[in-house]
Amino acid sequence: MNNITIYQFTDPICVWSWGNDAVLRAIEYLYGDKIRIEYVMGGLVEDISTLYDLKGSKLEIVRRSNQIFAENWNAASLRHGMPVATHNFALFSERYLSSFPQNIAYKAAKRLNPQKAKRFLRLLREATFIEGKRTSQIDIIIKEATRAGFCAAKFIDEYTTGSAQADFMQDRMKCKRNGVTGFPSYIIRNDDTKIFLRGYQNFSTMQALISRLSADKVKPRRIGPSKTNVIDFIKHYGRVFPVEIEVAFNLDKDKTDLIINELAHNRKIKYEEIGNGHIISPISTEWTQKKEDISSEEDQNNKKQRKIEA
Repeated sequence: MNNITIYQFTDPICVWSWGNDAVLRAIEYLYGDKIRIEYVMGGLVEDISTLYDLKGSKLEIVRRSNQIFAENWNAASLRHGMPVATHNFALFSERYLSSFPQNIAYKAAKRLNPQKAKRFLRLLREATFIEGKRTSQIDIIIKEATRAGFCAAKFIDEYTTGSAQADFMQDRMKCKRNGVTGFPSYIIRNDDTKIFLRGYQNFSTMQALISRLSADKVKPRRIGPSKTNVIDFIKHYGRVFPVEIEVAFNLDKDKTDLIINELAHNRKIKYEEIGNGHIISPISTEWTQKKEDISSEEDQNNKKQRKIEA
């Protein structure tokens, strides 16, 4: 009864899934390995030129579709709090009409390393929503995959062999079998029971369902909203947004802003504008050293792996 898994049916470019990253990140941070989180790729846009009932040349249809997407992103961001950047929005083009490449890329990453794949998905979403990148382009996909810790050559092989595409098609079938008609949707289940949810979900709803499915045995860590704990949260993830602190520490916006402003004033964090919001990152030497240690460890592991392969 204690084995709880949350399945998010999603697409890397779904703006409401982006909004729910704050909730899923809070669950991950507070529950740790007590809760499994899995992603099922549904493929939001097969062909942007046929998604809306628009007339005109393909170029004009794509241009107008980009406008609609930007408007929807801005409206959603105002409600869920995760920032978006929509200036000169051009996620789609006549050449890049689909979000399927991002979905397939995640499945390729998952085949190589499921944990790194989750990091990759987050980076892909950040690149899409706050960096304004056209993340269906293979060069951008590869760049984000290497940032997530994948070997570029191995990732390209996995992405292009067809297995990842087959996995994506399997995920699409899972969506159909479970009656998923929009993203995000969720299945939260234990060994015996599953609960289906449509649309964006808040943390309290997820927490209540986890409690119910575990007979109140699976509980989150109790972490108070001290400045030290908030800094630890920021360091843990490297880059966060104000709403993620708000959700993880159960704060209102005013209290969150007060803590962030104090930390920024004391030069504990970087607090920078991005899109229609702000991004927060640590600036301590401890965090810099931690990243260097991780990079050094990865380099050593890669060298060991090359020796084994040789």
